[in-house]
Amino acid sequence: MPRKNQFQHQIYPTTPVLKPVVKKIASQDVVPGAFHSLHTRHGIGRVVLVHGTFVGDDPIGVAEMFQSLGEGIPVIGAQLAAIADTLRENVRPMTESFVQDIGNYTAGFRDTFQELVGDDPQIEVMEPSWSSQNHHLARADLAVRLLHQLLQRPLPDRQKILYWGHSHAGNAFALLTNLLANDRESVQAFFTAAGAQVGEHWKAVRLALTSAPTPHPLAEKVVIVTFGTPVRYGWDNSGCCQLAHVLFHRPYDPEQPFLTMPLFPPHAVKDMLAATWGDWVQAFAIAGTDVPSAMSLSSNERLSALLEANLPEPACGLDTSLIFSKALRVACERWKLGTRCHSDGLNMLIDYIPSGQRTSLGQEVETTVMGHGVATTLKWLPAHLNVVMEALEKTTN
Repeated sequence: MPRKNQFQHQIYPTTPVLKPVVKKIASQDVVPGAFHSLHTRHGIGRVVLVHGTFVGDDPIGVAEMFQSLGEGIPVIGAQLAAIADTLRENVRPMTESFVQDIGNYTAGFRDTFQELVGDDPQIEVMEPSWSSQNHHLARADLAVRLLHQLLQRPLPDRQKILYWGHSHAGNAFALLTNLLANDRESVQAFFTAAGAQVGEHWKAVRLALTSAPTPHPLAEKVVIVTFGTPVRYGWDNSGCCQLAHVLFHRPYDPEQPFLTMPLFPPHAVKDMLAATWGDWVQAFAIAGTDVPSAMSLSSNERLSALLEANLPEPACGLDTSLIFSKALRVACERWKLGTRCHSDGLNMLIDYIPSGQRTSLGQEVETTVMGHGVATTLKWLPAHLNVVMEALEKTTN
């Protein structure tokens, strides 16, 4: 999206500003210090790894429900709040023990990343985790929390921060660029839409943006790389200094190499599971696929009105006319467009040469979670770092 994006949505199908890069890559061995130039050449002083949807501390909103009930029933509020806290403390460790590095950033991933870059930059997994719920408010809260953490921990002069995020974490990054662009009217509309039932970090960030220039000076320190991020919110180019997207992609039409196989009519199950056309989840999780929690319906309705205000409703074709649900009918029309690439930033369309590594269930790591899980695997970290370094070189001013 252009500068002064003002929280507008990307339009389907997208038209990338920069010509996407299409390439096939092989896995690589871990060589300590091989990527020291991430710091020495590109000035990255801190890398923050942020997982995507459904692997956080409250993925289906159970803790949120107990917290909300406690606020509404003061006589047992303390007990219900304690239950919510216990759930948040235990859900992510349990999830991580099961999924490990499939669609999730682990401590082992962080440690190997640190080994690959040397002493600098410092590699961190975002803590505390975010809820990872699949709706506007959860992603908005992540964006605000990231900015709050950056305000609390400023970087040294001439150093930048690299946000490295999977799946919908990337859409929180998109909201972050709009916040840092700091268009007064649209930022205030964003905070108003979120509503009053938000944490202290929201109040602190709102106050900080009110007193800051446009764009916020921190924007020139923010570098963003997304992995498998669905095409949703628009990016504001004045809210970051570099932007790239790593996407698992297998072209189906030589005449349209930047589009993915349309998801409607539905793919054969075997093609979905084998990631025949690349990351199925990334192509699926576009506008209309959110699952709002019961506790945040009103906030999500207001945020939807703001964040999707410019998103046109597609005309209905004969093949979708008999679908009863309007929301599903609209989603099917959008899936027919085969959108893979983001409008802004450099899209790195990657196909993977099978590494031979399999999960405990015997599946090739490249095809896990219908092609969505490979982005966070330890096996592919060195190769992904190579891709990121190439993207940073191509987008350096």
